[in-house]
Amino acid sequence: MTETLLRIKGQDDTVIWGKLCAEGHRRLVIHIHGLTHQMNFLLEVTSSEFFNANGFDHYRVGLYEGLRGSRRLHESTLSTHTKDIQSVLDHFCNSYDEIFITAHSLGGLAMLILNPKNICAMSLWDPALDVTNFWKTGDYLTPLPEQRQYALNYGNVFVLSADMVEEMKKYPDDVCLDLARAVVTPMQFVIPERSIFDASPHTSPENYASAFGGAFDLRRITDAPHTFSNRGNREVLFKASLDWFNQHRAIQ
Repeated sequence: MTETLLRIKGQDDTVIWGKLCAEGHRRLVIHIHGLTHQMNFLLEVTSSEFFNANGFDHYRVGLYEGLRGSRRLHESTLSTHTKDIQSVLDHFCNSYDEIFITAHSLGGLAMLILNPKNICAMSLWDPALDVTNFWKTGDYLTPLPEQRQYALNYGNVFVLSADMVEEMKKYPDDVCLDLARAVVTPMQFVIPERSIFDASPHTSPENYASAFGGAFDLRRITDAPHTFSNRGNREVLFKASLDWFNQHRAIQ
């Protein structure tokens, strides 16, 4: 296997960095990380190893890696996420026969907004829909008005732009359901026992079953947090996505 740090030019003169793990397969899984994650976190690296071992090349995107020419987290918004993800899809569209997507947390919302075409299937890992309701459940956000930023406290403290926070407010559950109705790509939700959906008692993953325009699959993983970081969680998560992708391969 060859792992390559890959530089992809974005739409506005930025650079999107990522790691391509290639074994010459004709199928590619593109992984979109969640808010505050990066391409070298455990979930991202181990997913790459798993899919490589099961017949797929794998690309894990870094939306704000701190590498030369790339964005920083405090400069990022949902709009920049979707633009950068589209640049990645455009880069690979003619290089593989089949492309699949896994997306964790906020990456899942970005994929609903983007709704890319010519994707064989997607698997969203505890997608962060209705994010502002989740933030209301704790003291997560502290305004920094002079900088037009927010401090985000997830144990470690991160800085978000005010634009990022304001954009997220535009996607409550009813808007996310409308986005789902426009998606015809086969869609899977993999939901941990301690899901971000718990912060939005007015909705549930089951509400999306009849919303998506195409095939839909819902899997649940017991004894798992939002990060799928308990022992054995990742193997179950990756296997669920693999099973879904294998059902929707154009070339068997």
